[in-house]
Parts: sequence; structure tokens; C-alpha cells
Amino acid sequence: MKRISNFFTILLLILMFAFFSNTAYASEIVSEVAADEEEKIAGAYIIVESYSITNERIIPGEPFELTLVIKNASSTFEARNTLVDITDPAGVAPEYGKVSEFYLGDIDPGSSKTIQLKYNSWTSIKTETLDFNVLIVTEDKTHSTTLRIPAGAEEPFAILSLDIPSSGKQGDSLSTSLTFKVLGEENIRDVAYIVKVDEEEKVNTAIGIMKPGATKTSATAFSIPDAGKHTIEVLLRYSDETGKLYTMTAGKETVTIEKKVNQQKTSEASKDTNEINQGPNYIGMGALAAVIVLLFFTVVLILKKK
Repeated sequence: MKRISNFFTILLLILMFAFFSNTAYASEIVSEVAADEEEKIAGAYIIVESYSITNERIIPGEPFELTLVIKNASSTFEARNTLVDITDPAGVAPEYGKVSEFYLGDIDPGSSKTIQLKYNSWTSIKTETLDFNVLIVTEDKTHSTTLRIPAGAEEPFAILSLDIPSSGKQGDSLSTSLTFKVLGEENIRDVAYIVKVDEEEKVNTAIGIMKPGATKTSATAFSIPDAGKHTIEVLLRYSDETGKLYTMTAGKETVTIEKKVNQQKTSEASKDTNEINQGPNYIGMGALAAVIVLLFFTVVLILKKK
């Protein structure tokens, strides 16, 4: 009986040891998984990988779109609950009903997400750059950066539309059309619409003084006599308050001028007519023969009467 009691005691001790060992091992595995998850979150590093803006600069008074590429620069760690908040500079505001805040959620290691925001701008902008402060917040980290974006109009005009022909025929009428708008808050003087063909002025149309915000459409017609490839360039010429002249290129196009088929046919027809005219005049010869015959019979009749 004593042996049986000892056997069960030993068996109970073995089972208890095995139970507590497995429990400790399981706890250790859970701890390792939790630590691994925590490491994944803690290691994420979020950056503004790139950005772009309409027309590469902010033109006062003109709407624009800002595009940001947000990247998780970590190769192994995940960024969770990512939020991007943009502090806008004075002089711009998101379009009506929008805010400069984006929730991106989770971003996998090495992955990127793109956000776009449309803005309106005011004509009161006077600085050469505007600063957009971008704050990126995840569950455990915060990253901030400043985007310094060029502002102001380098040219006094914004080109709204431009139409330049790419082909035509020798001697036929060609036309260009340009719609443009005055930027800034000052009058632009001595404005002229110019069309050049192979660096030679074909058209120079005076427009005169244009007020801030004014829009103008100018169109003109011209012809190119020579077949082949030619360069058509459309320009705007203007002057400042001191009378100094400036030239702004609105656009340029290579046009292919083909030979006019009608001209060749006309030349060939003229050549054929000349050849016909230069040949024997059978009608004239027939008329002359008829006159001779008539004179002959007249003479014969006269002689018989005598």
C-alpha cells in the first residue's frame, strides 16, 4: 500500500511540474509576440517623400492643387493610425467645405499613400514663398516638416489656351488663337500679340493697356508660301512703367506645309494649252482654202459672161 501511495505522489509531482513548465513557456511565447508587435509599431518612420503643385508655384488669385506622397520609410515596421495635418500659410485656404487634414490609417513598411488638396489663393500674396507645415502623427510617433513653395507670378500673364496649327498647305490661310489673363495688381502697358514664322514677324497686333484680372482672346490669320517644315511662335510683348520692353513666349509649334496640288494642275493645264496653241492651225487653213475656192468660181463665172 505504501508503494502505491509513493507512486501516486511522484506522479502528481511530475504532472504539476509539467503544467507549470508549459504555462511559463506559453507566457514566454505571448510575451515575445507582444514585444514583436510593439517593436513593429515603435520602429515606423513616416516622411513626406515628395510633393508637387500646379504650375510649380502659387500664382496669387489663382486656384491650385497640392499633392503629397506620404511614405513609411521603415523597411520592417508598420505605421498605425496615421494622421496628416497641414497648417496652411496666410493667403491660401482649402476649397469650400474641405479641411487640411487626412486620416491615412495603417501604412505597411516601405509603402506610400498619396493625398491631394485643392486650394484657393488671394491676390494679396506678396511673398516669394509660402510655408506649409506638415504634421504626421501615428500611434507612437510624430514627424513634422515644412514645405517651402514658390509664390508670385514670374510672368504678368497666365496662358489659358493656345491654338497653333501643326500642318497646312502652301499659300493657304493659317490661324493662331491665344487666350490669356493679366496677373498681379498692376496695369500692363503696350501689350501686343505677335506671331513669328522662322524667327520672322508675320503678325504684330497692338492690344494696348490691360487691367489686372482682364482676359483677352486674340486670333490672327497668315500664310506660308514655302513648302516644308516651319516654326510658328506666339509671343506677348509688353512694357513696364519705365517703358522698357519685355517679351513672353506663349507657345511654339513646328508646322508642316505641303505643296498645293491645285497649283501643279493649273501649271500642267497651261502647258497643255500652250502646246495646242503652238501646233498647226487647221481651222485657219480650212478657211483660207474656202476663200481661194470661192474666188476661183467667181473668176470662172465672170469669164463665161464675157
